[in-house]
Amino acid sequence: MKLKANRRNFLKAGLGGTAAAAAIGAPYFFVPNRARANFQYGDKDNHLIILNLDGGARTVPMFNAGMSGRYNPYGEHASAAAWSVGGVFNNMARDFGGAIGAIPSITDIATDMCVSVTMDHTPDSASGEGSHTVARNWIASGYDAGGPGIMSQIMRLHAYYGSEVAEFGSFPPVVIGGGDATTPFARPAGDSEPLKTTSFSEFASQSGDGAEGEQQPDWARAFEAGLDNHMRNTHSASDRTTMSRLALGKDAVEHFRNVFTDPALKVAAEPTAEKHGYTNAQLAQIFGTSTFGRNAALASRFLFEGSTAIVIGDNGWDTHSNEMNAFTSSAQRLEEVLCGFNYLLKNQPHPAGGTYWDRTIICTISEFGRDNLMGSGYNSGGGSDHTGTPAMRNQAWFMMGGAVAGGTQLGATNPDDVSVVPGASVYSTQNYLATWLAWLDIDFAEVFPGAAPIEDFFA
Repeated sequence: MKLKANRRNFLKAGLGGTAAAAAIGAPYFFVPNRARANFQYGDKDNHLIILNLDGGARTVPMFNAGMSGRYNPYGEHASAAAWSVGGVFNNMARDFGGAIGAIPSITDIATDMCVSVTMDHTPDSASGEGSHTVARNWIASGYDAGGPGIMSQIMRLHAYYGSEVAEFGSFPPVVIGGGDATTPFARPAGDSEPLKTTSFSEFASQSGDGAEGEQQPDWARAFEAGLDNHMRNTHSASDRTTMSRLALGKDAVEHFRNVFTDPALKVAAEPTAEKHGYTNAQLAQIFGTSTFGRNAALASRFLFEGSTAIVIGDNGWDTHSNEMNAFTSSAQRLEEVLCGFNYLLKNQPHPAGGTYWDRTIICTISEFGRDNLMGSGYNSGGGSDHTGTPAMRNQAWFMMGGAVAGGTQLGATNPDDVSVVPGASVYSTQNYLATWLAWLDIDFAEVFPGAAPIEDFFA
């Protein structure tokens, strides 16, 4: 193994908008910081797609499947990758013939993915974080107390965005999904906030100015802008910040109106609509027709319009009972989306040269893993919990993309209890989020002064 119908509603509030093994002194290698100059992969023309598994996903059976049956009752698929591919996946290539042809299987793309099996919110603590609220703060902001969401930080700090929409050199970041673990990614950072929509269907129903998508007249927009400015200037500083985000959101909808009203972005309702070389019916083949798949199709539309970063949330991962059915279904939806992005990005040219595959990383994140398991692999209710043991805290998170050290595994865990193997690397959630910022050529030290990107993810 190598270890290495109303435009305003769409924007909501706008745009702008065993445990001892993990104790201090544990036998692993954790270095919280490195110099920014060491990271050589950042570029303002890079892109980021984050798949947030809302509820606390049992990642071990998916991406660290070599554990005992107690921790992975689903088995594993053989692959050429160093990390172990979970048997919970279908592992079926999908061949549609015609223009699309074959979509690869999970074992086909395993050598394009680098998996860290020792991702931990707080590597130096005695126990893992099992609170949904606190864990959601960690994954969305990088801090236990919460704060501005990482997508708002990207909006605030990225070279392509400014204080006015007219300054934007790229389509804004987007958060897709209304789950409790997904929406915190869009908590405002001052005036900055990404675009937000709960799903592809909400976007389709709220992306026009009027019933027929007609544009607001210039005089009406100017009048409305004047009212917005007057209201903002007559309120307190805290209210002015909220109003500024709302006004910026309105400006963004006007500025990118051609995107919002394009039929190709109604990914389910307009199957024959085509853009960027694909019809919506073809995207349905590539990603599937689940809500997660449809949202991935919408995300691909935003990506090809130039969005620097997109979060796609998927609900249903909090499996305290009936896990055999619920978890298997969720894992296979994720599999379909992953294989779809692998296929699509490799076949889409990028305006800056090469393909989107060369300039995009696809990654996953979730509140925590799962534990409280009996020999059967489940708790007494046929599910799993989150009580702070190594099986819960040592999550298996991946990155996939052309720049990634595909097929490799970072860190190592003991099969009998998922504790960290002595001498293996452990990474914190802050390291992981700092990697996202650095990839987009953002000074991560402004957000995470005590952390640094995980260079080991890259080739």
